[in-house]
Amino acid sequence: MNPPPIRTAAATVSLLLAVYLPAFAAASLIRPTLPVAIALIIGISLFVALAIISWLSRRGRSFAAFGFALSSIRSIVVAFGFGLPLALGAAWLASAFPSPAPFDVASLQRWQQALFFLVATPVQEEVIFRGLVQSVLQERWSRALAIRGAQLSIAAICTAVLFAIVHLGSGLATITGALVLSILAGEMRRRSGSLLPAVVVHSLFNVAAMLVPSA
Repeated sequence: MNPPPIRTAAATVSLLLAVYLPAFAAASLIRPTLPVAIALIIGISLFVALAIISWLSRRGRSFAAFGFALSSIRSIVVAFGFGLPLALGAAWLASAFPSPAPFDVASLQRWQQALFFLVATPVQEEVIFRGLVQSVLQERWSRALAIRGAQLSIAAICTAVLFAIVHLGSGLATITGALVLSILAGEMRRRSGSLLPAVVVHSLFNVAAMLVPSA
């Protein structure tokens, strides 16, 4: 018997707090430079998420159940095919309706931007949201919704909403892009059984956001 939705939602929020609070607490206490703060938040939150996944995997689940599996070439190609046009559209929307960023990305060197936002952040956030959160929700809410002939996982949709909420401080256009990114990444994760296509989609959105100039 599945637990009540409110209990599942509370457990999911607790997971996110457990992952992110130590990271932001460490950055607040140390007060490092911006590049070090970003690295701390990415590193600590990723470590905590992996520790939780490792603990859960000892309770009857495998690492593969959290998306740690190889992906087929077809899934990677599909991720590029759907991800690139949607990423460019989301980037154009964000440039047409700009809003202040939570921090000054322009103050980072180019190699730091590439390392943090094209590699580290996609891996970190996909492990947390599609690897940990969505996997936990999928176990409890395995049903899918039929929307215009497409089957969308309830777990993927709920994870996408949480992902968008995390980006609330980035403006409506960015939140919309984050929601689209997350739904696509969540479905790629569910259908492929791997986090790799989701990471590809996430990287494409971040690449597009860096390349499309602001209005």
